Amino acid sequence: MSGWLVHRVDGRACGSREGINRLKEILSDGTDMRSVVSVASEKDVTEILISLIHLAMARNEQLWGRMEELRENRFSMIDEMVPSLYRDQFDERLRRDFHDLEDIIRAVWLVRDCSDRTRYYISSLGTIWITAAIAARLKAEGLSVRYGNAEEVLVIRYSESGPEVCWSETELRWKNFLEKDNSFDVLVVPGGLATLENGGGASFHSDGAEMTATIFANLVEAEEVRIWTSVDGVMSADPNMVPGSEVIPELTYQEATELAFFGADILHPPAMTPAMIKDIPICISPFTHPDFPGTRISGTPTNGADHPVKGFSIISDIALLNIEGAGMIGVPGISARLFRALNGKGISVILISQASSEHSICCAVPSSQGEEAKETATGAFASELATYRINSIDIEGDCAILAAVGDQMSGIPGIAANFFGALGKAGVNVRAIAQGSSERNISAVIRRSDSARALRAVHAGFYLSPQSLSIGIIGPGLIGGTLINQIAGESKALRKAFNLDLRVRGITDSRRMTLAEQGIDIDGWKKTLEEHAEEADIDRFVDHVAADYFPHAVIIDCTSSDELPKRYAEWLNRGIHIITPNKKAGTAPWNEYTKMTEIANCRRRHFLYETTVGAGLPIIGTLRELIRTGDKIISIEGVFSGTLAYLFWRFDGSSPFSSLVAEAKKLGYTEPDPRDDLSGMDIVRKTVILAREVGYPVEVEDVPVKSLVPPHLVDVSVADFMKRLSDIDEEMDSLLKGAQAENKMLKYVGSIDESGNCRVELKGYPMDHPFARITGSDNIVAFTTERYRQQPLVIQGPGAGPEVTAGGVFADLLRLASYLGAKL
Repeated sequence: MSGWLVHRVDGRACGSREGINRLKEILSDGTDMRSVVSVASEKDVTEILISLIHLAMARNEQLWGRMEELRENRFSMIDEMVPSLYRDQFDERLRRDFHDLEDIIRAVWLVRDCSDRTRYYISSLGTIWITAAIAARLKAEGLSVRYGNAEEVLVIRYSESGPEVCWSETELRWKNFLEKDNSFDVLVVPGGLATLENGGGASFHSDGAEMTATIFANLVEAEEVRIWTSVDGVMSADPNMVPGSEVIPELTYQEATELAFFGADILHPPAMTPAMIKDIPICISPFTHPDFPGTRISGTPTNGADHPVKGFSIISDIALLNIEGAGMIGVPGISARLFRALNGKGISVILISQASSEHSICCAVPSSQGEEAKETATGAFASELATYRINSIDIEGDCAILAAVGDQMSGIPGIAANFFGALGKAGVNVRAIAQGSSERNISAVIRRSDSARALRAVHAGFYLSPQSLSIGIIGPGLIGGTLINQIAGESKALRKAFNLDLRVRGITDSRRMTLAEQGIDIDGWKKTLEEHAEEADIDRFVDHVAADYFPHAVIIDCTSSDELPKRYAEWLNRGIHIITPNKKAGTAPWNEYTKMTEIANCRRRHFLYETTVGAGLPIIGTLRELIRTGDKIISIEGVFSGTLAYLFWRFDGSSPFSSLVAEAKKLGYTEPDPRDDLSGMDIVRKTVILAREVGYPVEVEDVPVKSLVPPHLVDVSVADFMKRLSDIDEEMDSLLKGAQAENKMLKYVGSIDESGNCRVELKGYPMDHPFARITGSDNIVAFTTERYRQQPLVIQGPGAGPEVTAGGVFADLLRLASYLGAKL
């Protein structure tokens, strides 16, 4: 055989016949390679062994029962794992080990103390037992196997930075090891065990089996190190916080080190060093699916133009130490004094940020050391504090560090902008920033409570996962229900084409609601609402939709409620975006309206209401673009009610006006109470909304309106109103004849002049006027501006109907997604 492969496996995963069979398949994959297998300890067995020490030191009688349970467990393991050919040998060894263990534990009980060597011997037993059992099983399966005691080969010393390999001695011992017996194809060694330079056993502590694997890889100059784990590879973010995270196919050693330092579930950085020395690739793959490619870590950079950011990670439980004072400016040695003092107390500094003016220095430390760090800094700068050269030394707890990592970030403009832009759009406040000169890492200190939201936001911001919106829909009636159906019909296509995840997580009406953590099955939302609804609770509904672990939340109010718009300001202040066809918020008293818009601007939340005027027509959007591009509005005039547009299109004298109203009501063109349309208040509200877009502080009551409802029918019931509706026919016929005599057509319009004066009235238009030519329920609006003075800018189209209005709301939802970073 030529060449070597090194494998790191988990003792527990291989501690069964199924696991052994899988390991055998991995080792017999057809490659002409020899193998080293480093076996990681069964953590639960190691923890029991260590607990025996603590129980013995405390002279706790539970010790003996726990030891007996461990004895039975290990003999059961041998019965399953070790073939009969080696069973007697293993039984004898296990009895001897437990006899020795009991003697040692009794000694610890007597002296109530345990030396490092004794602790090492006890804690290493579990690893040795499972490794020997695996080696025996593989040998019985026909493989050429040698069990190797890693302590015979690996020599280390302890330094301030942790265990260090004594390479010269280790290489010499490996040479001697092979001279004794080099006739094997597979060497199986217990991971994490070694010998100290000055004698005695020692362990590598964290990630010991990985360290053993990479050291042996260095010794044999292996082709590859394969780390077999329970995960598919290194993920682009913690999958528990970002469900859309993906396996990163390739990383450089430096990228892997950065991600590992900032908390990613990956190799401990020192474990990579022996492989890095000889540029040996490390592959992290799932043990249960050996054919899955997983993640390959090497010294070769990949072309990261499409995804310059490889992944994100979070360190939680951070405290931020901040020192401020004008007396620090230009004074050399301030930083050195601070970090020397912290180092003297053994306080780990994770991140450093300093203003260029040197007015402030801040650094992140573990939360557990936060108060000690503050006390240490206060002592180090006692004289500066006393003379006010330093104004304050503060510690802020409950923080976290979010890091973006990628070798290819260097030299690509806009990476930092995307990173902080995504955080800003998600409403995440950044407390401190750090970026290395290599540009491989950008780090930000944030509130710990914002961790999940921030991680999801930046992950989606670089298109490593779908841009997710947590959506709550209030009012699943005609418009709301149609909207849900539209989302259901397009959501899969939007996810596939634009990586956009529209997650409807709550639906409620005034009586009942349904909530779902990961999202409602909107294909069957009606059935869900009927069968799994609970009593409506708007506060709990909003709390659910605005969950911290979603970067963006939006409430879509499809009701005509007077009460819900009163809470928009509160929701915006919580960081929730709002979309609505409800006109009540846009026509609230001016002081309430301006307060709401100021909160939206301050909190950088979006309040979208295109459908409040003209349903799906782009009336508000067009008006905004005219104003933003510097055009001056001279007048706005329009037919803003689809209901009244339909009525006056049909009203030609062939049928009484009252019968047309009854017909429109039957067809569903009117509100349940037609007086809501005939009073003109709907057009008044739309006119006020447009006037406010221009900047006029108009109130609803300021707008003169010609109501078509006779005063004596204002307060009667709907049924009574419909019976007596013919009372208006005489007056309407008279108005129609007057218009026809002038060759005009009646239209019910709202208008705004250049002084901000608004009117809503029934008005006649010549037959060649655009308003006279509209048909059906079309809306039409004419903008007369400085640019469009000779010929007004006209927008015309369907202005009523649930499909049209719901489509307009859906367009607002996609517009919001685009504002938040979706690549639409």
